[in-house]
Amino acid sequence: MADEPTASEIQLRIRQLLGQATLLRSRGDLQQALALAQEAVALDDENWEGHELVGDLLLSLARPDQAMESYRRARTINPERAPLEEKVGRAALAQAEKDRTTELSRSLLEGKGALDLPKRNPGYAAVYSFIIPGLGQIYNREVGKAMVVVLLWLAMLALSVVSVRSELALRPSGPMGSLYGPQLDLNSVLSAAFSGVGAIWVVCLVIVWIYAVADAAIVASRTMTSDHTGVV
Repeated sequence: MADEPTASEIQLRIRQLLGQATLLRSRGDLQQALALAQEAVALDDENWEGHELVGDLLLSLARPDQAMESYRRARTINPERAPLEEKVGRAALAQAEKDRTTELSRSLLEGKGALDLPKRNPGYAAVYSFIIPGLGQIYNREVGKAMVVVLLWLAMLALSVVSVRSELALRPSGPMGSLYGPQLDLNSVLSAAFSGVGAIWVVCLVIVWIYAVADAAIVASRTMTSDHTGVV
């Protein structure tokens, strides 16, 4: 019959296991490291270092609920170990985030709305952005996007106006003479808008306008469905 290991031999074995677990952890082999750390804890349930290491490994393996149990056990054994309080808090936050993600996934699978967005009429949203690009986004409560759209549209509008005026300034004077500047009529303005550099800014202006209208309608249509995906 083999002799029972002495207390010093058990402690030596625990140190070996925890040392090997720490080395494996540094190499990224978390599962094997966890097995060794748990083996060490099984040899001495009063070893707070082993419980703390088990908690660290469980948290790294996205098992925060079990990590909290290990941290709490380590804190019970060694209440003066200050970092354990922080680790319990981190594990609690990770568990809360995991629960929230699980609940969100369940809601999506059950067809419940992931977001509590008020319903918006796509037609109204499109008309608002047609009148003033960005207004439809405000209607959809997307203020940040609305600001970007408005700034882009205003920038394109300003560049278009400057380019058209520059193009008109290079054209012959109207019938009243040079004192009154170039001839201004619809044909000359359209011609200036769709020629040279001005055409680029006018096209960009139209693209931003179309985007604002289409985006406002699409986002609004998503609020009309149960899951905000736009698919009925």
